[in-house]
Amino acid sequence: MRKRKIWQLQKCDREYAASIAADLGVSPVVIGVLLNRGVRDKDEIKEFLFGSEQPFHEPLLMKDMQQAAERILEAVANKEQITVYGDYDVDGISASSLLYLYLKGIGAAVNTYIPRRKNEGYGLNNEALAALAAEGTTLLVTVDCGISGVDEVAAAPAGLDIIITDHHTPPEVLPAAYAIVNPHQRDCKYPFKYLSGVGVAFKLCQGLHQMQHLTEPLWSDLTELVALGTVADIVPLRGENRALVKLGLAAMEHTQIVGLRKLIEHSGCPQQNILAENIGFILAPRLNAVGRLEHAQSAVELLVTDDAAKADEVAEQLNEENVLRQEISRKIFIEAEAMLAQQERIETAIVLAKEGWHAGVIGIVASRLVDKYHLPAILISIDGESAKGSCRSIPALDLYSALNECSELLLQFGGHHQAAGLTLRAARVESFKKRFLGVVKGRLTPADYQPRLKIECLLDKKEEVSLQLVKELALLEPLGCDNPPPLFAFRDAVVHYPRTFGRDNNHLRFYTDYGSHTYHSIMWNGAPDLVCLYNNAVVDLAFMPKLNVWKEKASVNLQVVDFDQALQVHDYRSCNISKETVLKNILQTSEKTVIYVNNTAAVPQLVKLPYVQVLAYGEPADENAENIVFYELPLVDVLKPGAFPVPRGAGKRLLLLYTRDEAEKQCLELEKSYPVRSQLVHAYKELACTLRKQAVIDCDDLLRSSANISKNALKIFEELEFIRIENGKISFGSLQKNDLQNSPTFRGLQEKGRLAFTNCQRMTQIGPEAIIGLWQERRFNK
Repeated sequence: MRKRKIWQLQKCDREYAASIAADLGVSPVVIGVLLNRGVRDKDEIKEFLFGSEQPFHEPLLMKDMQQAAERILEAVANKEQITVYGDYDVDGISASSLLYLYLKGIGAAVNTYIPRRKNEGYGLNNEALAALAAEGTTLLVTVDCGISGVDEVAAAPAGLDIIITDHHTPPEVLPAAYAIVNPHQRDCKYPFKYLSGVGVAFKLCQGLHQMQHLTEPLWSDLTELVALGTVADIVPLRGENRALVKLGLAAMEHTQIVGLRKLIEHSGCPQQNILAENIGFILAPRLNAVGRLEHAQSAVELLVTDDAAKADEVAEQLNEENVLRQEISRKIFIEAEAMLAQQERIETAIVLAKEGWHAGVIGIVASRLVDKYHLPAILISIDGESAKGSCRSIPALDLYSALNECSELLLQFGGHHQAAGLTLRAARVESFKKRFLGVVKGRLTPADYQPRLKIECLLDKKEEVSLQLVKELALLEPLGCDNPPPLFAFRDAVVHYPRTFGRDNNHLRFYTDYGSHTYHSIMWNGAPDLVCLYNNAVVDLAFMPKLNVWKEKASVNLQVVDFDQALQVHDYRSCNISKETVLKNILQTSEKTVIYVNNTAAVPQLVKLPYVQVLAYGEPADENAENIVFYELPLVDVLKPGAFPVPRGAGKRLLLLYTRDEAEKQCLELEKSYPVRSQLVHAYKELACTLRKQAVIDCDDLLRSSANISKNALKIFEELEFIRIENGKISFGSLQKNDLQNSPTFRGLQEKGRLAFTNCQRMTQIGPEAIIGLWQERRFNK
């Protein structure tokens, strides 16, 4: 069950937004989004939306840029062997490809080298440097790595010059390289600090071009490769990054890079109107997959080849590697969930370790666990006596700082606020887990575990999410880090016909009425939320507007991110699920939970926990409860005015875990307790037959031996004088006919049975809308 999110509604000066919007000819909603994001000056807004004639800064402002460019041009002139040394992620792959293509284009003798993730790891390594030098390399240029390679540069073979281009935070002591090009250096005067690795490589190409062509405009080719790495590396899409990605996305549509064109074709990426999200969800995962599983060198070969047949082959290989990566990550995720299911509680953080997990994939699974549980997550792959971990965090936790408090248990670690990697001895995994969980618990408060959504604008029911608005919102592209897709919200929208769809029925589709407009709405991976949606449900909706084109007709779709209700009724009554499993999942991650049963003396061991309150139906629940669970079919009518036990306060969930199968079984039991005429006729025939044989029967013996005769039946027969019961012995009474209605017991049982049957049916037939109505009645009549 997903965690309830806190919606943070942004506020902007609507009057100011309207005035700028009128001048620029766009919707005030678009301007409001930019105001919320700190873009306030009119000229700055205009440049953000429509671009600039000169979006690039002077490349030679970057520290060591001129020194690096002069050495590279010297190597080109002297036909020295140059090696571009990169990283195995998309940023490193695209940077390596970019610099290789540029240098090759100016006549350099150049090759590329990407270390293998599994046995070489990230960054420079001594063995690789020695081998490259032995093969004739005299100049090595790093891209997207090297800034921490102090020892490796110091131990490099004589005669090998190393130029480092990187964008990661420099350490206190820098490598003794020939030149270091990194905008994060303390004395670097370059005005934009947030370039990706491929962005720095692009600036190097600009610097090289400028030194050879002083009077020409700044070089701006191959921006499609810059867009690939910049989007994939999740750097802020502001300033120069924004301009590079915008140019790169446009260039992708007519790219002359054969391998990229083939990758676009084989992956199913749109070939027109390519967006940053297409890089993030389609292209980047395929380039990343080969680096995670095999060797990223093949991805570089794809992007630099001019052989269409080879590009076809490698693009298809990357597709296959991505499918394999998805399958491996799916299996690890299932195994991780199974391990979590064994825990009594999932709180503070998730730390899981297992022998044989693929070290190149566990980071993806850790991210999925963070998305699902909104907890920091570390997955550790154990390989013999050693172990490698991938770590992902939530915004409230500085992951690198938290790992630093555990450093004595680690062999090494590195990363930043939200993501990190570590290595340790397998024997220390449990000690590390205990320490890390304690560190996180000491740093975070309960509020930190609550996911948050930033809502740009709460739309009025008079406002339409029109095609024109969606087209104008496209001016905010490219969207990504520090410029996320804008979220909008409806309040008290009405949902119709919710249903699942997709190959695995894991997505959710419904229609949304808001004001006088109806919108087709989709919630990806939202199928688990079908239990709390129903026809005519009134919800608050957070969404991204999307342009949908079907048979050349354009319309607006809502991509739903979250929905909320004052009270959510999670209706599992018709679901084919294990209610024990559902309850355990709830108790693993929730705080205060109230569970209703018919008999509190017979409570499952599972719910005997300090944060769980078990009540009998009819008792009022704690108003601070997060969840109210109707675990068993209520034998009393609690779904009626005055009897509904859910607290009045907003922000509660009611979970109906009893099933219709339980109701059917209960009806069978009711038939025994409240016999009808046909049953009594059958029971009397059996009794009479036995009395004819024995004349006198022991009452207890009869009840034990007959499945059709109950105490109530004997009481009714006695009241109708069909039998006599004296001292526990039964004998024939009058043989005169008598109407069943003459039996007070029968009449009483009929009335009780009718009420019991009615209640049983009501418990399964009453809809969530009516249940919410009962809660609202309590709320407003308190």
